[in-house]
Amino acid sequence: MEQVASQISIKGIREGLLITVPDHGSFADLLPLLTAELAQKQAFLQGSQVALQVGYRNLGKDELRELQLLFEQNQLELWAVLADKPDTRQAARELTLATRLSGSQTDLNGNFLSQSAEPETAVPQEETPRGGLILKETLRSGRSIYHEGHVVIIGDVNPGAEVVASGDVIVWGRLRGLVHAGALGDETAVICALELSPTQLRIANQIAIAPEEKGRRAIPEQAAIRNGQIVAEMWQR
Repeated sequence: MEQVASQISIKGIREGLLITVPDHGSFADLLPLLTAELAQKQAFLQGSQVALQVGYRNLGKDELRELQLLFEQNQLELWAVLADKPDTRQAARELTLATRLSGSQTDLNGNFLSQSAEPETAVPQEETPRGGLILKETLRSGRSIYHEGHVVIIGDVNPGAEVVASGDVIVWGRLRGLVHAGALGDETAVICALELSPTQLRIANQIAIAPEEKGRRAIPEQAAIRNGQIVAEMWQR
């Protein structure tokens, strides 16, 4: 069962989270594995919208309802089911779930637009499920990013915005919101920014709030855990 569990990947996308489960094995085997994965990472994932990639699994309405309930119990909202089986997509639509992501190579019913599109959409899920996420934008108040891996933001993180990552967080701009790096317990994670003026920083289980320093010259800084607490030091790029 551990081999199947290791094939469950969770990564951040523009719409929230994309959770990919193996498309083989029985639903009875999948449910406890997914339950354990969500319970382990609940603090990292909670509050997110979820698109579930099930591949060639045949899932009916009752099974999809069970999955909806499981996500709700973990404070998650299942809003889309991405499936290769038409019957699974139909069951999802009957539960008012989406069956495609915006900008994907599928029609409105979730069917691939060309024969070559199917293998292309499968590749990113297998390459680096816990790799980096790069965003070229400014995160404004109310925006939340959750990603299992490293996050690089080319832009600012404004007050009221939130970034949570299991790895490092790099902000090529001003960091003035909340950032949590090493969210799954990695105390070696770091937070770097060209200007480090956050409302709150978290690394693993440590929390720090930046003091107000009016007139301080902005310099690139790196926050890391040193001797059990978060400290800021010059970022040696």
